[in-house]
Amino acid sequence: MSTRTQQGHRARRTGRRAERATLWLLWLRGWDPVAENLKLGRRELDLLVVRGTDLRLIEVKARRSGAWVAADTALASEQRLRLQTALRAYLDRVPWPGTVTFQRVSWSGWRCRFHPPERWDALKIPR
Repeated sequence: MSTRTQQGHRARRTGRRAERATLWLLWLRGWDPVAENLKLGRRELDLLVVRGTDLRLIEVKARRSGAWVAADTALASEQRLRLQTALRAYLDRVPWPGTVTFQRVSWSGWRCRFHPPERWDALKIPR
């Protein structure tokens, strides 16, 4: 197996561990899981969780400690638009009467940062 392939496997494994740890932390904070790694066509939503009437899309970014690009800055505007489009596809199938929020969670090694949530229920998400 090539070095590049090994790095890809290691990165995916790190990402999955960060997603599972995030889900566990959210559960401790009172959030219930709705979906994990939900595939919608060519797009994927990391985590969908619910608490009361609030549906929250969680995007998890993980980097190893000391990585050149920090997980905090790893969400480009194109990725944000793809997430909004995927969320719209989900909401077209499963309408949500409450609020819809988005939150990034970044991991650097074992350090976790929950970024402030953003309201997405009022956005004009393209169909």
